[in-house]
Amino acid sequence: MTRREGKENSSMYAILGILTLGPQTGYDIKKQMERSTSYFWNENYGQIYPQLSKLLAKNDVTMQVETQEGKPDRKVYTLTEQGTQTLTAWLSKPMEHTFSEKNVLLLRLFFGHNVPLEINIRHIDEFKNTMQEKLQVFITLEESLRNCHSQDNNLKYWLLTTNYGKIQVKALIQWCEESIEELKS
Repeated sequence: MTRREGKENSSMYAILGILTLGPQTGYDIKKQMERSTSYFWNENYGQIYPQLSKLLAKNDVTMQVETQEGKPDRKVYTLTEQGTQTLTAWLSKPMEHTFSEKNVLLLRLFFGHNVPLEINIRHIDEFKNTMQEKLQVFITLEESLRNCHSQDNNLKYWLLTTNYGKIQVKALIQWCEESIEELKS
């Protein structure tokens, strides 16, 4: 399986997962991802609509056209029983745990001896500021989830992914602080 095939398949399952929350248009799916999974998984419209067409052809979803006065028709997609089974089978399958990351900051730092020290420190400091902002997003998201979805069966799973993000960002902030200290010493 090529890397692209894996991404497309994962995209399909991400869309099926979002549809477990209820019927949605492609636009709704994109917005739902922005509000929920974007810190670890996001799709663009160029990925969502072709995947919806494939899911429709495989009978994993149905599509109902809703006419709107003065606006284009809405295509609302609903998860079928077969689509639920497809998602459940994928969720249950053993997975290959891979870690591959392209990180421009690390690439620049690897060759950092070619520029003044201050430039490297600035890059790390800017990254740290971005991570601190991201940490606040995770904290706010966690509070919102606890307040708005306290009775939702999905809450503990949503909090697991939020906590992953918080821990990861905290570790990156710590790395930034230690790296700046190392460069200054």
